[in-house]
Amino acid sequence: MHATPSKRDARYDRVRDRVTVPVTVHGDDGMSVEAEMVLEPGQLELHYAQLGRLIECRDRYGRTGEWV
Repeated sequence: MHATPSKRDARYDRVRDRVTVPVTVHGDDGMSVEAEMVLEPGQLELHYAQLGRLIECRDRYGRTGEWV
């Protein structure tokens, strides 16, 4: 089972101070379901830092090279 981002915009809920990211959850049996990943402020900042690092690695090593 894995999840992929849906082709819809993430939303910030200022009342609850959190972000919701639409995702599609894919089951091993071929079924899929739409859901939302909810990120609290600390989680959002962690993902921001991690994605930034991964994008830098991809840019440094190229899309076809090995990068982690």
